[in-house]
Amino acid sequence: MNTLKLEYPTPQIAVIRLNRPDSRNALSWELVTEFHTALDQLDANHQCRVVILTGEGKSFCAGLDLLDQANPDSLNKALGDLGNGPRAGMKAQELISGLISKMRKIQQPIIAAINGHAFGGGLALALGCDLRIAADNAVFSTQFIRLGVSGCDIGVSYTLPHLIGAARAHDMMITSRKVDAALAENWGLVTRVCPLEDLQAEALSLAESMCDFSPYGLISTKQAMWANLDAANLESAIQLENRNQILNGLSGDVAEAAAAFFENRKPDFSK
Repeated sequence: MNTLKLEYPTPQIAVIRLNRPDSRNALSWELVTEFHTALDQLDANHQCRVVILTGEGKSFCAGLDLLDQANPDSLNKALGDLGNGPRAGMKAQELISGLISKMRKIQQPIIAAINGHAFGGGLALALGCDLRIAADNAVFSTQFIRLGVSGCDIGVSYTLPHLIGAARAHDMMITSRKVDAALAENWGLVTRVCPLEDLQAEALSLAESMCDFSPYGLISTKQAMWANLDAANLESAIQLENRNQILNGLSGDVAEAAAAFFENRKPDFSK
């Protein structure tokens, strides 16, 4: 891949590294396409348990690459020659916004390790992750409304209010307010902040700790958490939880966890 790296520090942990540092990892059509490919590969990799998403260089992702977004040759290469009408525009929107849905659907939890700018589409990618940790130099902004378009794009009008509440989301989206790492942690936009030099190690340590859990336990927790955010009522949420607990019980992982507890050892979920 030309615009991102897919690395495996261990067989169980993958790192997607946005790799356009000269443009602060701005989203080109090539990067969006390669990101889809990377997510598809990871979802088919049953040995991989946790994914880390981060950016090469000084930024996580500064948003859309405006020069590339306006380049019909680049768009046609990603989508095929659809011309310049509304059909092409809608296909382009679906391609980039589809990343967020795919991030939610893949089996592995995704940890965003955010340094520097997470603006516009970069913020959208961070919000599409399951966990977010930030370096102390991270800055967040929706940015879209500064570009002459709606402040609601790439799923942010759904994901951001769910994280920080409607009032704060309105503040960010209508004013394009910049939010630093400390305020982002206070608002719940991220859950951990660390020095920049510790960010990658912190993300890897978190991923390694998650690999101690049972494989299906991780998958079913991710699925149920996102599904139950939109549950119609408590009973619906409990029904999904009950189903998943029965399936986890049938996997053999509960027996292994119990045996490991009584034998004072780490469980082995590889069998």
